[in-house]
Formats: sequence, structure tokens, C-alpha cells
Amino acid sequence: NSLFLNEARAVASLNHPHIVTVFDAGTSPQGAYIAMELLKGKDLRQLIKEGWRPKPVEAAQIVRRAADALAYAHAKGIVHRDVKPANIFMTGRTQPKVLDFGIARVASQQDSGTEDDFAAGSPYYMAPEQVRHDPVDRRCDVYSLGVVLYELLTGVRPFQGATLSQIAEAVLTHQPPLIHELNPGVPQALSLIAARAMEKDPDNRYRSARA
Repeated sequence: NSLFLNEARAVASLNHPHIVTVFDAGTSPQGAYIAMELLKGKDLRQLIKEGWRPKPVEAAQIVRRAADALAYAHAKGIVHRDVKPANIFMTGRTQPKVLDFGIARVASQQDSGTEDDFAAGSPYYMAPEQVRHDPVDRRCDVYSLGVVLYELLTGVRPFQGATLSQIAEAVLTHQPPLIHELNPGVPQALSLIAARAMEKDPDNRYRSARA
């Protein structure tokens, strides 16, 4: 319970327009609780499943605003570590809210990844260093957001597999085609932004979500 409440209070401090607001956290006779804002809309996973495909400019706006939210969290020393369509909630077609900091960690406390992290996160969107259980920083969120952008613009996940091990192998070794090669309607510049965000070596990615 103490760990649960500490995480809740950490997220509660992220009072940012693109991060879901936590109003209160505490304990009651029934157990620990979190009071959060009520959102109306659907998450990106639901919208994609229903066949919604944003135009390139819409996808860019969504990802830019999600990057804004992550940059704010990173500035507070918190790395999300589970960025994926299900954790980006749309209150409007280009108005995302970043949800679920359930496996987030304070950056200074991250010594290494764990197998529990791999089980808790979504392997389709995990950075290679997460799959390897190496130490992670804000660049793992940059990577995951790049994967989300790729899926928004192509309608497919860049890394696939029938089992966890196959997905992990794809994340570590597969080089997906560039977005503009799959979807000629996407500007090459936007395609290259996603490609750089998804570089397997963190040093080759954007240095931050803000960048």
C-alpha cells in the first residue's frame, strides 16, 4: 500500500493538461484509493481497433501533445515505461491524455529493468533496452511513442510475433520499413521522425520527448 500511494502521489504532482489528473490518494477502511478526473472518449487502441486512421497531420498533433506530456513527466524525474495506444486517451480527435503511470519509476531510482517490468508492459511498444532488462531512461518513452506514431500512420505494428519471445526478438533485431514506403501519403520528414525515435540504440534517438 505504501508503494501504491507513493506512486499515486508522484503522478498527482503531474498537474499537466495532457496527463490525467489525480485529485487525491489515500487509505480508507476498504483499502487504498485514488481519485482521478473522469474522462469521456476512447483510447487510441479502441479507435484503431474500430478502424479509425488519422491523417498525417492529426497523427503528428496527437504524438506532439503526448510528447509534451511525457516531457513534463520527465522534467519531474518520472519515466513512464509503458507508452502505448491503450495509455493514450482521446478526449477529442487530437486531444490526448497520457494515462497509467502504474509501472513508472523515478529516474534516479532506476538501476535496471526487471522481468516483472516486461510482464507489466506491452512488448509491442517496449524499447530494446527494456526487453534486455538494461537500465532505462526517458529515451525508452521516446522509442515507444515512435512506435505509436508508426502504427497511427500505417495501421500496423512495426514489431510482431505470435509469442512473447518472437515479439522480443523482433524488437531487438527487426528493421521495419519506413512509414512513407508503406504509406506514400505520409510526408517523408514525418516518416523519418518516427524512424529516429525508434532507433534501437538510445544514443541515436531524440535525446528527449521535448526534442
